[in-house]
Amino acid sequence: MMHVPASRSCPPLPSLLLTLLVRFTGTSDEDFQVTQPESSVSVRAGEILTLGCNVSARSPAGPVLWFRENGQERQLIYNFNGSQFPRVTQVENTEFNQTDYSIRISDVSPKDVGTYYCVKLTIAHPDMAYVSGSGTFVSVNGTTHEIFQVQQAEMTQTVSTGETITLSCSVPDSFPKGPVLWFKGHGPNREIIYNFREGFFPRVKEIGHPTKPGNTDFSIRISELSPADTGIYYCVKFKEGKPDTEFQSGPGTKVFVTRTSNQVAPGAPERHLMTMRGTKLRKNLL
Repeated sequence: MMHVPASRSCPPLPSLLLTLLVRFTGTSDEDFQVTQPESSVSVRAGEILTLGCNVSARSPAGPVLWFRENGQERQLIYNFNGSQFPRVTQVENTEFNQTDYSIRISDVSPKDVGTYYCVKLTIAHPDMAYVSGSGTFVSVNGTTHEIFQVQQAEMTQTVSTGETITLSCSVPDSFPKGPVLWFKGHGPNREIIYNFREGFFPRVKEIGHPTKPGNTDFSIRISELSPADTGIYYCVKFKEGKPDTEFQSGPGTKVFVTRTSNQVAPGAPERHLMTMRGTKLRKNLL
């Protein structure tokens, strides 16, 4: 994790700025834009990460800063006032190019996972407004840290008709803000099984506490199963937006629903009756 150096060259953030950063969604009424071209970037541990940011040329006076959001934590990553930030450098000299505020982060590690925001402050008395980029989620590959993936613990489960099944799902709290949904099947015709935010799903109940800050458990329980419920179930994380976009899916859990021993498949009684009649007929002939 990148820490802001405790030195005079990097003073603590003003309380007003911290208040502004309670939530990055939305912008002020300014007519300029902050653009982050990549919605997500994946790098390997030890590599150099480049995060793009462009601010409209006709923007008012005020600093540009970079922040990282990881769950409930928000951290200053870089500003362009000459302060020293280990491992972080600017791509272009903003004295000559006042629209490019891209940065580079060297020696990336799993601790750098999170969503990075490029924020333009507009200083005016008595208010300090801001415009934020949409955010770039950074994932770090080449490690065995499974905490940076949507996890579904069971590959397959087999249950009998009428029983209840538990489908586990763990979603890292470092992922971008957005809903988690359960689907049966994949592709455009997949069937929604559960939405933690809205909808009516009479046979499905959530197990965790999805509204609790820092929650990572999005497991569900499905009751009164029937053979029609056989299929592959996916826990899918979405990134908040207009509209929300799919961010990452779990590997899926294959569910088999079998009939119990006292249940007879459709058509079986008729076949059983015909067999009994055939047996009696053969006896009569003998």
